Amino acid sequence: MDGNAAGANSGNTADDGEEAGWNCSVHPSVFFLLGTLVLTTCATGMLCAAIMSDHWEEVTWDMEKLGILANGTVRLTWLLDKTVARVSTNDQRDRTMAFLVPMHGGIWTLCLSLTEEDIALLSTIGFPTVQPCVNYLSGTSEGLRGFEPRADWQHRMQNLSISCALVCLIILGSAALVGAFGVFQHQISAVLVTGVMYLLAASFALFTLTIIHFKRLHIKPHSELHEGTVDGVVSPHGGRGMGLLLPARIFSTSWSLDLGWGGVMLCVMTSVLWILLSKIMRFNPISSMIN
Repeated sequence: MDGNAAGANSGNTADDGEEAGWNCSVHPSVFFLLGTLVLTTCATGMLCAAIMSDHWEEVTWDMEKLGILANGTVRLTWLLDKTVARVSTNDQRDRTMAFLVPMHGGIWTLCLSLTEEDIALLSTIGFPTVQPCVNYLSGTSEGLRGFEPRADWQHRMQNLSISCALVCLIILGSAALVGAFGVFQHQISAVLVTGVMYLLAASFALFTLTIIHFKRLHIKPHSELHEGTVDGVVSPHGGRGMGLLLPARIFSTSWSLDLGWGGVMLCVMTSVLWILLSKIMRFNPISSMIN
């Protein structure tokens, strides 16, 4: 009697253990949901960081080519560990004509690659007072004073890249709201729309990256003879007389562009995961996954 009761109790205990283990188990689809949310966060953060940063392109100077182009007509003096060149007249007066400085720019900004200490030190030898950064979104000539006037084609491309970047940010923000609504309210259509929105964000980011990458290809250095200061040249007298040295400028892409490409690839992967998630939710609602 006691043996049968003990066996029954042990059987019930085993069943209870199996039932408890079954209740504590996690549906595999939950891991897919968590992976989608993690990748979504990474893609959104990476793409937003790339768009908001200002290291899409850099302007530097080729020392050897500068020496060849100067050819004794002007005097070059390298300062700050050969990062800045002072251009002066090649005579006894040694009058400062301009400073050739490194710069870096983003989608809507252009900045001097100099610290405040560097600018203060250069000001003691005639470095003019200029804005360390200019914002293309200012929309006024006052905000762009002292920086290179863009050619019509380049100006249009710059505005187009800014527009694409702003649309991308708007889509990313909207996708986050729609995706959260779809997950918490178990709305399959909202989850599917989130996947499509991330694909659209990747498309607009791709347009921005392509424009930034190719916008400098049609620059004609010898035609940039104007009175405004050109990119990479800071002068109290404007950019006049610097046309001879402009071919020594080097335009190169920087880490923000690489970060943007990574964000685009992650957005495409995120889009695929959200679309797959909508298919999974059609047969396995999230409430049943968790319970």
